[in-house]
Formats: sequence, structure tokens, C-alpha cells
Amino acid sequence: MLSSTNSASSRRTLTEHVQKKLNEILESSDLIKFVALVTMDGFTIDSRMKDDINVDPKWLGALIISSIRNLELNLKKVLNEANLSELVISLGQNLLIVKSIGKLALIMIVDKTLDMNVVMYEIEEGLRDLTVDLGLG
Repeated sequence: MLSSTNSASSRRTLTEHVQKKLNEILESSDLIKFVALVTMDGFTIDSRMKDDINVDPKWLGALIISSIRNLELNLKKVLNEANLSELVISLGQNLLIVKSIGKLALIMIVDKTLDMNVVMYEIEEGLRDLTVDLGLG
């Protein structure tokens, strides 16, 4: 009984940690409008969004990850070696950014005026932290 209580407490702590990290990312800039943490098989772990964004994070995560997998497979057929770990798609005044490390991917919708170098660095650092914290690294 004690181990299941510790396990439930540990899961809650990890959930709270993920929520805190995603909130930190979303609140770090008014130019960040949406952030989601997904597994590389398309399961949305958690997401956060600003009020003016209307996105279904579960469907978006699954769609983006399946698209990345298909694109990566097609690139491998043509180029022999391909590993798609970053994807940036223009959405009018916004960018959809996907960054994957190992079994996790972070999906963000940000304003185009945001400094991409800073964003990509922060995403990579955050993903590494979360990968280790969730025991996936």
C-alpha cells in the first residue's frame, strides 16, 4: 500500500512539475500563445494557451507528431539519412514550432516577432529537463 501511495504522489509531483514548466514558458512572453508537451507517439501530456487562441491540443499534438513521422519516413526514403527534430510552420502572423528530443516533443504557437534563437534554445533546455524529470532520458 505504501508503494502505491508513493507512486501516486510521485505522479502528482511530476504532473505539477510539467504544469509549472509549461506555465513558465507561456508566461515568459506575451508573444507565446500556446504550448503543449506531447509524446512522440502523439499523446498530449499537458498544454497551456492564452485566451485568444482556440486550439484542441489533443488533436493538434497527434496531428503534428504523425505528420513529422510521415515526413521523416519520406525524407529517409529519398535522403537515406534523415532525423526531423525541428519543424517551423508559418501560420499568418504566428509560427507553429515543434521541437523533439527523445520521446518528448514541445509544440508552441508564437508570434513571428519572437527571437527564434532564444525560443529554440529555451525549448531544448526545457525538454531536456522534462525528459530527465519524467525518467525518459
